[in-house]
Amino acid sequence: MIKPEYRITPPPQLAPHMADIPRSTFNFDFEYERKILAEAEKENPNWSKFVVERQAPPPVTPQTVPQQTRPASSGDPVVDKYVAMGLGREAVSFAVLNFGDNPMKACPFLLVKEFVKSYNILHEMGFTSPNVPELLAIHDNDPDKVIQRLLSSPS
Repeated sequence: MIKPEYRITPPPQLAPHMADIPRSTFNFDFEYERKILAEAEKENPNWSKFVVERQAPPPVTPQTVPQQTRPASSGDPVVDKYVAMGLGREAVSFAVLNFGDNPMKACPFLLVKEFVKSYNILHEMGFTSPNVPELLAIHDNDPDKVIQRLLSSPS
């Protein structure tokens, strides 16, 4: 005889409204990846054509952002310049807000590009806090330090 505590019970029934699980709409672009791999095998790869070909995915609907960290308007020519280079508009807006586009700075493009990369990494990981742009600016675009700060602060 099997003791009651060792008996296997049937799995719990899900509520009928939970039967439909939302599916991902992500489609991997194998042809684009083949082009990148083919270009990488060349002696002198030309990566600039991929920046123009591939625009960033449309940004996720932004949450309410405080006025001081609100991204620059979409009509901003500085933002449009970086977006034309293939960087995401939302992240570029925050980067331009934090770093500006002063030609007297050593590398404003690299600062903006680094910020956009870090911002996108954090956004993909699920960190959508309105504090992310400010924390990236404070921590010199270091996503690891921002993650530590976000995880250590109360929600």
